[in-house]
Amino acid sequence: MTESSPATPTTPAAQPDAVGVVDPMRIPGVGRARQAWHRLPVLGQAFVVLVAIDVVVRALGLFGTQLFFDIGNPLSVITAFVPHDALILLPAVLIWRRPDAVEALPLVMRGAILVALVELLNAPLRGLTSGNQLDPFVGPTVISIAATFLMAAGWVTLAIGLRELNPPKSEQSTAGLANVVAGAIALAAIGNLAGVLLLPGTDVGDARWNALLQLNSAMYVLQTVALAYLARIVVLGNGDARRPSIARTTATAAMALLAIGSFMTTVISLLALTQAAFAQSLGLGAGPIWLVIGLLTGPIAMTALVVAFGLGLADPSGTIEPAVETHQPIRS
Repeated sequence: MTESSPATPTTPAAQPDAVGVVDPMRIPGVGRARQAWHRLPVLGQAFVVLVAIDVVVRALGLFGTQLFFDIGNPLSVITAFVPHDALILLPAVLIWRRPDAVEALPLVMRGAILVALVELLNAPLRGLTSGNQLDPFVGPTVISIAATFLMAAGWVTLAIGLRELNPPKSEQSTAGLANVVAGAIALAAIGNLAGVLLLPGTDVGDARWNALLQLNSAMYVLQTVALAYLARIVVLGNGDARRPSIARTTATAAMALLAIGSFMTTVISLLALTQAAFAQSLGLGAGPIWLVIGLLTGPIAMTALVVAFGLGLADPSGTIEPAVETHQPIRS
């Protein structure tokens, strides 16, 4: 009887596809990213592309825009991209979470698209119109006024859409927190309005330009009020058990941070106007600690709100995983 030679032992190293071995020609995560891209509806893909275009345009300094990225400043890695690009991505995040968001959440999607487009086009359009040598002021200021108004409209539309998902009646503690958060943000709006009405405005040497500056400041008051309304609706939704708890908690924390930032800014501004020496002695608004607070209560908080939508803030399915059904066929 002839003995057969023993089979060569198979080890993971001998099998390129074995578990634990990475194909040297394959970048980890690319497959999942490609799959996510293919299942994302066309509208979502469009906003992802717009974010890429925005980064390139700002990096090249086109249309008077800047990326504000400095290798010597590590924090610019954050501030160069968020919340600006995160807000532009908001429609894509919503559609990634719910491919049927356009039909199922029409107001939420309209508000998100309006916010994203304003965030995308505001700076380039102001840069384009500022090139008018005869009147470099009116064009950019009018665009800024229109953009601020449209951003406020986007926040309100988003809030109305989310309000439809909220329970008819919230718990007393949730309602109280919502009022506190919205009130703190609204307080900043009241402070800004008082400044517009009571403080002497900037004189740029032209009555028409001065009026436009004052109107521009008033529009920021409107935008802050709209954000306060959105904050109240978001926090009231914290009592909706149908939506993932992590999404509700993240959104509530984001709005609370925005409220803290708004309140602190109002107090510091008031002290700077009435007790300038005292404010300077305390170092209010200056130093590393205030920089960290500003990041947490500004860019990071707003970005966290976008993340909350990705976690299911507008998805009453109650699951943490995004829906996989889509009207667009999934390509292999």
